[in-house]
Amino acid sequence: MNKRRVVRLLLCCIVLLTMSVAWGQTPTFQLLIDPTGSGTWVNYALSHDGKVMAANYGGSIYRWTPDTPKFPFGGFSFVGPGNFLNSEIGISSDGTTIVSARTGPDGNVNPAMWKQSTGWIDLGHPANGCILDGQWGGGYALNGDGTVAVGLAWYCPGAEGFVWNRTNGMTSLSHPAGPYGTSSRASAISADGRTIVGFSEDPPTGVRRPVRWFGGKTYLFAGLHTPGEASGVSSDGSQIVGQVWDFTASSSYAFHYAAGKVTSLGTISGIQFDQSYANAVADNGTTVGWSGDPFGVGIQAFIWSPKLGMQSLSHYLHQRGVLLPYGLTLTSALDISADGSTIVGVWQDANYRQGGWMVRLKK
Repeated sequence: MNKRRVVRLLLCCIVLLTMSVAWGQTPTFQLLIDPTGSGTWVNYALSHDGKVMAANYGGSIYRWTPDTPKFPFGGFSFVGPGNFLNSEIGISSDGTTIVSARTGPDGNVNPAMWKQSTGWIDLGHPANGCILDGQWGGGYALNGDGTVAVGLAWYCPGAEGFVWNRTNGMTSLSHPAGPYGTSSRASAISADGRTIVGFSEDPPTGVRRPVRWFGGKTYLFAGLHTPGEASGVSSDGSQIVGQVWDFTASSSYAFHYAAGKVTSLGTISGIQFDQSYANAVADNGTTVGWSGDPFGVGIQAFIWSPKLGMQSLSHYLHQRGVLLPYGLTLTSALDISADGSTIVGVWQDANYRQGGWMVRLKK
């Protein structure tokens, strides 16, 4: 064997070894310290690469990074009070901008935006807006650079989705006409800012339906009378996830929408009357949420992709060598970063204590 061929074989072996290490990376799991110390409810939103996170702990808004000193708040820094009745939270792709709700100068709860460079600003309300139970509305999500926000605003007696930017301020999205104040909500926006998703209620029944706003038009992409809602969207708007009613199974299942097709994801258990709900989708199609019986023995976090199918996230991690803390159930995966590297969610133990966790699928 000549020297050139030996060198070539060695190079191939090095490449294959490097690839196998990359493919075989073990996910990492960590518990998140509750910065409030109260064990209250929590909601999370991740930046594009999962390295920055916004958190709403019982109405208090925090920003988390791995570089923030771990003492005393475990990587969290407090950015301001929100509102204890509003669980919404959103973050820009670069992690510099957060949207939620907080009490404004008028004493009422407003959609509000925090920027690392400027602090908080209130986003106002639509021209037809009104105050209901001390609230104008709340902010749910941001586009990639944090220049466009979406959420819910009250118009009395109903609610409607809104879109906000600095040029136009707050603009109402469509809501169905109905005698009882039929509502809509904008729950998520693509990073490119072109696609907004959420729900739009059915006027005769008031039941939520998944909706997509694109190019100034409203699309009930799952059907005019299909109950459900959309909760997450990919960076380019080509994939949408949420929950729809499965008429055949007579239950509500998570869905993944792409290329004009709604795919029902079923449940972890395969039990017909269990339910599932998709909270978020990465750009590679990986979808996360919860599955189980929300009225019975409880729910657990799931992970789904066209290749994996529907799986318990705990089982998925166990298969890949991750040992989870004894006695904890991963009850819901709340978000996955757009690059698919990071998942965050909540856990519960046998004494109904709860907290947060983070999984790194890849570095």
